Amino acid sequence: MNRASVLGDLVTFAKPIDRLAETIGVLGWSDTPVVMLTAGQIVSVLQRARAGALTAVDVEAWADLTECREDIDYQPEHHEEILQAIYMLAKPVLNGSLDEALTDQLIASLLP
Repeated sequence: MNRASVLGDLVTFAKPIDRLAETIGVLGWSDTPVVMLTAGQIVSVLQRARAGALTAVDVEAWADLTECREDIDYQPEHHEEILQAIYMLAKPVLNGSLDEALTDQLIASLLP
């Protein structure tokens, strides 16, 4: 299993969440970054959710799989915004559910 390929699928949300969770579970942990999560990739996930292609539960699970992985680096010029967005998406009980207002807020924070 190619770590970069699996993590690449994760950061782009290229496969259904259950398949991503399964492959990430098998992959395990590493402290060496092999892919980069960009602000644009998060915006793409949020836009897909807004369009109805992803559910709020899907986005939460995706953010949860992504959060705190040391093998995923964050785009340097948006590091804090990405960190905050992933935290907010992974913890809807603390931060509120993914609705239009939160989606708009996160997209605005991630776009230049």
